[in-house]
Amino acid sequence: MSDQSLVAPPPASRNLPALLISGLFHPLLMPTYLFLLLVGVNPYLFGTTELGDSRAMSNLILIFLDTFVIPVVAVFIMARLNMISSVMMHEKSERIGPLLLVMVLYFWIYWNFNKSNQTPTIFNAFLLGVVIALVVAFVINLLDKISLHATGMGGLVGASIILLGLYGGDGIPIGSLTIGLPLVVLIAVLLAGLVGTARLALGAHDKLQLSVGYALGFVAQFVALKVYY
Repeated sequence: MSDQSLVAPPPASRNLPALLISGLFHPLLMPTYLFLLLVGVNPYLFGTTELGDSRAMSNLILIFLDTFVIPVVAVFIMARLNMISSVMMHEKSERIGPLLLVMVLYFWIYWNFNKSNQTPTIFNAFLLGVVIALVVAFVINLLDKISLHATGMGGLVGASIILLGLYGGDGIPIGSLTIGLPLVVLIAVLLAGLVGTARLALGAHDKLQLSVGYALGFVAQFVALKVYY
């Protein structure tokens, strides 16, 4: 399906909520959210008792820098050097270089975490799922655009369901409340729908590109889980 088939987006002022949602759930933030999700459910996996512990915060900062800040800076540099016309990368041809760069970087991150005996197996599986999704998305992108936002959210939903299967009786404590994992899965599904709606509102993708993205991110997490378990 060509990019010309996408519906023209409404004026920028009406797009602001969709832009904010797209930014808040940017696909490069998914590894950080997966870490927060896992620490919330079982912080002892990382040798901590809560997210506020210095060790947990160090891991959070490291993951955020490696999987979000560095790739974003690299893409901005590519834009400044006119290697791509815009950081938004509207055309699928512009995504090839940045996707290749992110793939290599994420594989390096996964490789290093996987070699560390201090990283829980389930988090390595989550990271491998992200890498698998990136590789397949790169191949699909050579033929047509795929929604990377939907891919990321599909992965988040898949990871939530995996955690429900592993820690069904647990939940995520927030203050004096504890959010049960079934509710976490429901929230993840609703957020995935919200992000998809935002991408449609921006005219960034059509429904098929979103559906393929959701399916890819979701299935990749279970494929990675099968590798480890």
